[in-house]
Amino acid sequence: MRNRRLAATAVSAAALASSILLAPAAHADAGTPAAESGHGATTVVLNPSLVPVLTNTLKVRPVAPGRLSTAGGTARLTFPITDVDGSVVEHAGGLEFTPVGGGQLRVTRFDINLATGVLDARARLDGKRLPGRVDLFLLGPVQPIDGRIPACAGTPAGLTLTPAAAAALGAPSFAGAFVGDACVIPGGDD
Repeated sequence: MRNRRLAATAVSAAALASSILLAPAAHADAGTPAAESGHGATTVVLNPSLVPVLTNTLKVRPVAPGRLSTAGGTARLTFPITDVDGSVVEHAGGLEFTPVGGGQLRVTRFDINLATGVLDARARLDGKRLPGRVDLFLLGPVQPIDGRIPACAGTPAGLTLTPAAAAALGAPSFAGAFVGDACVIPGGDD
């Protein structure tokens, strides 16, 4: 029972961390790639109503080379793209945070599957890798943030919390909650 609750907490934390990761992509222009690798980047403009919970309660922080910035007062997270394999866009970096119950959750190596419409990640709870990948968000239509749709020069997608992630958070009614708008901009071929 304890292991089951710990796994559910880890999945929940991973979902929240991922939402933070994706969340901080300012309201301004989400279409500016920030990766130096030449593979491009994904930036997420976060739903501003979620930022205080992510930063104050969960103490979310980026895992390098992911970067957190603010532009025009809006939080933005940018993650470099490491590879594009068909419809799967792989990323470096991630998010780390402190779950409400304590400990440390680290969510990294985000994959966006444009064919299935799911963003998943690898997760570690208190230094121990959880098996498989965790589905964190569903991709859907972009939604207004601060009254407007963020500009995107690549592939835009609105991010909503998956039912599994919401259940793991102990809040099944949060399934489908809007987290923010992502903009995926792959770089040129190497």
